[in-house]
Amino acid sequence: MTRSSGRRVLVTGASRGIGAAIARAVAADGGRVALLARPSAELAGLAAELGAVAVGVDLADPVAAEAAVAEACGELGGLDVLVNNAGVFPLGTVRDGDPEDWRTMVDLNVLGVLTVTRAAIPALLAGERPQIVNIGSTAGRSVSHAIQGVYAATKHALVALTDGLRLELAGDGVRVTLVSPGAVRTGGSERIRDEGLRGVLAKVQEAVGLDPAEVAEQVLHVLHAPAGVHLTELTVLSTREQLS
Repeated sequence: MTRSSGRRVLVTGASRGIGAAIARAVAADGGRVALLARPSAELAGLAAELGAVAVGVDLADPVAAEAAVAEACGELGGLDVLVNNAGVFPLGTVRDGDPEDWRTMVDLNVLGVLTVTRAAIPALLAGERPQIVNIGSTAGRSVSHAIQGVYAATKHALVALTDGLRLELAGDGVRVTLVSPGAVRTGGSERIRDEGLRGVLAKVQEAVGLDPAEVAEQVLHVLHAPAGVHLTELTVLSTREQLS
């Protein structure tokens, strides 16, 4: 029997990148997985590959997000783990930034997490060894470049939200963990308007980024923690990034 056998896990932003890697790792570990992401061939293909529940949804739409969580929990027959992974990073300076990009980041990276989490809490409280894992970023602790500023602000907010949730749900036995990767080879640069910045990001990811599967392994480490152990925060860096 694998360690996650039977655990019901909901992963947002699950069609590719870190989210898809987490879904694959949990499924391989014996968990039952529900995938939430925008409708796409990638989402459908991953669901077929894993035998997972897939719900196509724009998580920036609060009404749709709440309905998607309810549908996913219903299909799984409950919920034991929520992994809030969905997020976007249209990097750029404030001076040259587009307010629509800022709204998109806040709507998904912050408000989307709040909406999904609130909708999932009742099912989690009825689950076994309930856990919430929020996928943050090292940008949530420090800003290494001017083009990160607005994105980093949303990840700083996620740090505070995670800490608040941990305090709020401690008495209910829900463990809440922040996993903060550094650079990861996820692609995801299509929302960056500046062609030069897109190229820079691709080069950084390739040079020093983690493989998404390496982040997923650390999420499994969190999920495998004994019931009496609460891993509150985990920072994950490639050794290439540490040495660069």
